[in-house]
Amino acid sequence: MSQPILNVKNLKKVFGTGCGICLKNDYFETNDNICSSCGSIIGCTGINFEVYPGEILGIVGESGSGKSTVLNIINYNIEADSGEINFSGYKNGLFNILNLSSQEKRKMQNVHYGIVYQNPHLGLNFNISSEGNAAERLLMAGSRNFSSIQDKVHDYFGKVELPVNRYKDFPKFFSGGMQQRVQIAKALVSGPSLLLLDEPTGGLDVSVQAKILDLIRSISRELKVAMILVSHDMQVIRLLCKRIIVMKHGRIIEAGLTDRVIDDPLESYTQTLVHSALQ
Repeated sequence: MSQPILNVKNLKKVFGTGCGICLKNDYFETNDNICSSCGSIIGCTGINFEVYPGEILGIVGESGSGKSTVLNIINYNIEADSGEINFSGYKNGLFNILNLSSQEKRKMQNVHYGIVYQNPHLGLNFNISSEGNAAERLLMAGSRNFSSIQDKVHDYFGKVELPVNRYKDFPKFFSGGMQQRVQIAKALVSGPSLLLLDEPTGGLDVSVQAKILDLIRSISRELKVAMILVSHDMQVIRLLCKRIIVMKHGRIIEAGLTDRVIDDPLESYTQTLVHSALQ
């Protein structure tokens, strides 16, 4: 098997003051994500997984399970309390990229990663054109040639099937599905190795969801970019992901091949998620 593009080891985040129990232990024998000693909320703890080139890894769980916390730590939106993340594109995966300087972290965000949020307002500037949004990312990544930037932006707008006559329109004039297409193009335009997807179809109509999922699948096939897809929807995960991680109360409680986990779940919580998706 090839080297992982991303290797996450013992990741932990505690929201609150923390104490000797919740800051040191990797796992808690409790029924929720609240520290029994100090009342701090465990965002995630003892998180270990790998992502391989070209694959889409699914992370599934209910609201509050910690899945988005993990994604935001990877993208430096949240600072981890402890753990390691090794990225093959930086020092051959032998350096914990959580320890990078602020400038190096911005480079990771603008060059090596791309992220697509459920809420387009988090990923787009609604005060500039769609074309300007994608161009801004290239400028942040170090591009300076106007003609080259424009050509690349238009190329990726074409990949996400954005109508040519809408390139200069502001995102606020787009539907939710169109806003997600602009977000995806912006995230991909700098050629990242890893795309982070945080509930990218949440809140969209079913027909629009299907189109965005087809778009993500075609991009995965064409560009071979690795992806981490966070979702509460087992049907979305099954459609796109070969491997899955199930999270509850900030912990990974089950992981494996998607078909195995969905068809023969080991944990009652996973069984509940599967059952709710079938209703």
